[in-house]
Amino acid sequence: QRNINLNESDKNRLEEAVNKIAQKGGKDSLIMMDNVAYVVNIPNRTVITAMDQNYMKENIFTQIDSAMILEN
Repeated sequence: QRNINLNESDKNRLEEAVNKIAQKGGKDSLIMMDNVAYVVNIPNRTVITAMDQNYMKENIFTQIDSAMILEN
């Protein structure tokens, strides 16, 4: 719906982040990658929400227990 596309490299980076968060015991996490915010259910490996900068303005993220910011 928000036209956020991931190439294979992006998918791998996101998967690596999910694995690291899972090792630390995260359950629902905010992952920031390339100016896109992903709220991910870690145990189910499911992206719940994805939004770019246009949708993030004044948005509040709730129901998360961890966050990770990935560098380019």
